Amino acid sequence: MSDHGRIEQTLTLLAKPGVYEVLHAMRGGPATFARLHAEARKALPLLRALSAAGFVISPHSGSLDLEPHGQTAFYLTAKGEAVTGRIIRLRQSLAPHAARRSGRPRTP
Repeated sequence: MSDHGRIEQTLTLLAKPGVYEVLHAMRGGPATFARLHAEARKALPLLRALSAAGFVISPHSGSLDLEPHGQTAFYLTAKGEAVTGRIIRLRQSLAPHAARRSGRPRTP
C-alpha cells in the first residue's frame, strides 16, 4: 500500500465515532476495557482497529478475537501517544471556531 493509502486509512480510522473518546481515556495511562466500553459504545471494534494500526496495546488481551475482561488494561503506544496529543490540540484549537459558527458561547 502506498503512503497516501496508509495516511487515508489512518485518517478514516481516526474519524470514526468513539475513537477520540477511547484514545483520550488512555491519555494519562492505562484504561480498563470497562472504562473504554463506557466511553464508546463500540469499544471492541475500535480497539481492534486501533491495535492493528499500532496505536493501542494490551499485554494481556491477545488477539482481541474475544471480548476482553472488564479489568483488562489498554495502553497507548508511542505512536498512539503522539497521535492522541495532536488530536487533542487540534480539537482545542478548533473549539472556538465551532462555537462561533454555532452561536454558542465557548466553554473551557
